[in-house]
Amino acid sequence: MKSMKKSVRRAHEQLLADKERGASALEWALIAAVVVVAAALIGAAVFNVIQTRAAQVQQCGNVAAGGTC
Repeated sequence: MKSMKKSVRRAHEQLLADKERGASALEWALIAAVVVVAAALIGAAVFNVIQTRAAQVQQCGNVAAGGTC
């Protein structure tokens, strides 16, 4: 009877450990998703700044010598 109780207890502990591992994996997936979204937003902002500056440089390149930019 004692071995049966030990087996049941061991199985219960194993199920709890598996549940905790699943929760941990979900937490890491959510953290990774937030990081990916943040990187995409930062990348879009940098791209926008570069596009704006490139347009300004192109406009200044088309100004005649002595003109103001």
